Amino acid sequence: MKVKFSEVMDAVESAGDDITFYYAKDTQTVVSVMEDGDDGIADDIEEHWDRYIQLPSKYEVNDYHIMEEFIWNLSDEQQQNQLENAISGRGAFRYFRDVVAQFDLTQDWYIFRDTAYEKIGREWCAEHQITAE
Repeated sequence: MKVKFSEVMDAVESAGDDITFYYAKDTQTVVSVMEDGDDGIADDIEEHWDRYIQLPSKYEVNDYHIMEEFIWNLSDEQQQNQLENAISGRGAFRYFRDVVAQFDLTQDWYIFRDTAYEKIGREWCAEHQITAE
């Protein structure tokens, strides 16, 4: 089995509450199912579940944990402390982005996040013995 890795990355980056991504073994492509969608794909997956492999969900991607890892990898203790405070409570993602920008770490954050997403995608491919192209 093979897949375009860009499709896997799109699925990892877009994982959310209202959308689930699957790898279709027969077409070797990634398909999406919207929670409220009525496009027939969801019915086919339910009926022929053995023809599909679910890609990582929002919970498996876990953006919050990726933010924590980014913070733990910083060498500046003040930045660590302020970012840890930013991700506590409501609005964690917005506050995190604000503090990252304040410290001029936005580019570092996006590189770190994209690397984490790529690792998740490659591990998923390896786990399911799918060759990424």
